[in-house]
Amino acid sequence: MSEQGTVPVPVTKQQVADELAQLLAELLELDMDLIDHDVPLSAYGIDSMTSTWLTGELGERCGVVIDRAVLLDRPSVAEVAEDVVAALPAQDRATS
Repeated sequence: MSEQGTVPVPVTKQQVADELAQLLAELLELDMDLIDHDVPLSAYGIDSMTSTWLTGELGERCGVVIDRAVLLDRPSVAEVAEDVVAALPAQDRATS
């Protein structure tokens, strides 16, 4: 997500939120349109086991290490996206 060839591409909160929603939809076997970015992750049954898988996959896609506590402590997809973008190196961040 953070690179296209060798040129860094800015990563937005929306892109991270969409990646997490896609992973969550795949995990729950739901249509991605059914994942609301503002609904608490706990409403989707996220526990410590699923948060470990999700943070690993999301971190790999975004190129950043994500502590699984982020998914357990932050209530929504949108808020997790904020934390992930904040963890990216400054040159990879976008303002939106």
